Amino acid sequence: MAFQQTCGLPVCKATLCFLFSLFVLGEGQYKGFRKFIGVQDTRKGDAFEEQWFIQKLDHFNGADSRVWKQRYFVNEAFYKPGGPVFLMIGGEGPANPAWMQSGTWLTYAEKLGALCLMLEHRFYGESHPTVDLSTDSLRFLSSRQALADLAHFRTMMGESKGLSNRKWVAFGGSYPGSLAAWFRLKYPHLVHASVATSAPVHATINFPEYLEVVWRSLASENAECPLLVKKASDTLMERLKDLTTYNNITEDFKLCSKLQIQTEMDSAYFLETLAGNFMDVVQYNEDNRGFEGAMGTNITIKVLCNVMGDTSLGDPYARYAAVARLMLKTFSIGCLDASFSNNLGVMTNTSWDGPAANGGIMSNSVQTTTMSVLSSWRML
Repeated sequence: MAFQQTCGLPVCKATLCFLFSLFVLGEGQYKGFRKFIGVQDTRKGDAFEEQWFIQKLDHFNGADSRVWKQRYFVNEAFYKPGGPVFLMIGGEGPANPAWMQSGTWLTYAEKLGALCLMLEHRFYGESHPTVDLSTDSLRFLSSRQALADLAHFRTMMGESKGLSNRKWVAFGGSYPGSLAAWFRLKYPHLVHASVATSAPVHATINFPEYLEVVWRSLASENAECPLLVKKASDTLMERLKDLTTYNNITEDFKLCSKLQIQTEMDSAYFLETLAGNFMDVVQYNEDNRGFEGAMGTNITIKVLCNVMGDTSLGDPYARYAAVARLMLKTFSIGCLDASFSNNLGVMTNTSWDGPAANGGIMSNSVQTTTMSVLSSWRML
C-alpha cells in the first residue's frame, strides 16, 4: 500500500492518489480484485417484479423530448392508507431487489405503514438511457440529472397513484446517501425527510485521507499490520525497478501474463490493485451485505492482518503476495490481469454488452472522476 509518512500520517503517492480518487466516492465495489468479477447479485428478491417508468433523458433541455425506461421496484406489504412513501435511491450499481425484503428501512416501513419504492440510478443495472456508453452518451450521467430523475419520478408517481399529498422519505447509503441529502435540499417541496447514511456530501480532488482511515483501521487490529503492509509495498516498488525480478513477481501474484512495466501508469495500476484489497476489506469489514449475495464477506481486517503477521509465510513481501492469492481464491479468479493497457481496452468498449458495462464499472469510474473535479454546488 504505497504509503509515505508525512507529518506522522500516511499518504499515497501522487499517481496512486489519482487512481484512488476514481474509486473512493462509490461503494467500494471496484477496489481490489472485486472489480474483476462484475456485478454480484443473487437475485434473492426476484419475488418483487421489476417495473418501468418513462423518464426524461435531459431534464435541463426543454427542446429535448427523448425518453427512456427506468427500472424500479415496489413493496406494498406494509402500506396502510394515508401512510408515508419510502423511496430507496439506487446508486453506482444494479438496483438489487433483495432490498425490497431486507434492511432497516423495512422495519420503519412496517411500523409506519409505508409504501416502499426503489428507483435504479440512470446508466446502472438495466436502466439504460442511451444506446451505448460513448462519451456523447455519458454526458447525461450526472448527479444533477439523477436528482431530476428522482423529482420527476416522485411527481409522476404521486399524481398517478394518488400519493402526492403523502409524506415522502428518501433513503440512501454512500453515494445514494448523498443523493438523498441533496434531494431534500434541492427539492424540499417533494421530499419530507431524508435518511442519508455514510453520505459523502463534499467532493474533493484526490483524497489521501481515505487511506489514512485504512491505515488506522488496520492498526486498530494490530499496530504492526499497516507497517508490514507498507514494508511489503516498499519492497515491491523497489523490485519493480529491476527487470530481472519480473518473472518472480508474476509468479508470486499469479499474474495472467508476464509483468510489463513500461509507463508510470502501468506501475500505479498494479500497485493500486493490490492495495485496493486492503481498502475494500476495511470499507466493508464485517458488514451485513450477505443478504445481497455479496462475495468475500468472510475476509475481514482480522483475516488480512493475521496473514500479514504470519512469519511462516516468509517476509512481509511474501505475506503481501499471499493476501493477493487469497483474494483471487475468494473471488474464484484464476489469475490477476495487472495490465493497465488491458484495463484501458476494457474501459474503451462502449457497448452495453461489454465487460465495462457489467456492474456499472465504466459508469462508476466516469461519474466518480467527474464528481472529484466538480464541487458540491455544481452537482446541485
